[in-house]
Parts: sequence; C-alpha cells; structure tokens
Amino acid sequence: MKAADFRRQEILGWPEHKLQAEVIKLAQQLGWRHYHTHDSRRSVPGFPDLVMVCPGTGVLLFRELKREGEYPTPEQREWLSWLEGAGQDVGVWRPRDWLDGRVQERLRADASRR
Repeated sequence: MKAADFRRQEILGWPEHKLQAEVIKLAQQLGWRHYHTHDSRRSVPGFPDLVMVCPGTGVLLFRELKREGEYPTPEQREWLSWLEGAGQDVGVWRPRDWLDGRVQERLRADASRR
C-alpha cells in the first residue's frame, strides 16, 4: 500500500473526537474561536458539536461532526433544521470532508476575509 493510500484510509477511519481535534486545531491556527460542550449529558440533546465564529468577518458556523457511516440523530437533525431556519450556517462534517479539503477550504476562505 502506498503512503497516500494508507493516509487516506487512516483519515477515513478517524473517530469523531479525532476529526474534532483536527478541525479545532486548524480553526485556532486561523484565528477562529470555538465552543464545544465537553459533557453534554446534562444539556438539551442534539445541539451541534461545534459553534465557531471567525472574528471580524461576521461568520458563525454550527457543525455536527460524525465518523464515516454515521448520521445525525433525530434531535441533532432537528437542531440543525431550527438553526438553519433562523438563517444560520449549519452542516455535518465527516472525515471525508477533511480528506477532500472541504473543511480546510471553508475555514481558510472565511479567515481570509478579515
């Protein structure tokens, strides 16, 4: 197996916490601020994993993070729908979105607007 193929398989196998760590690391490097509820057991079910704001741009993102093959729960879909209905930028990111550069492109594009 080539190194690139190995890396691809590694990324596609990331658990949610690994994807979250990579998203937060890049976001912080680019000047984003983020919020994540570390222990959601006493919170309202379904709120997105990450809320990110890019200071000086007016950009606010709500993102649910999922491993490959997993989908948002009904409560998570409901929150995303409510937030989108309120005009917010919502979405679900998976390891494949990191692999194809979609996550990095979005964070960098908004950060460059400062």
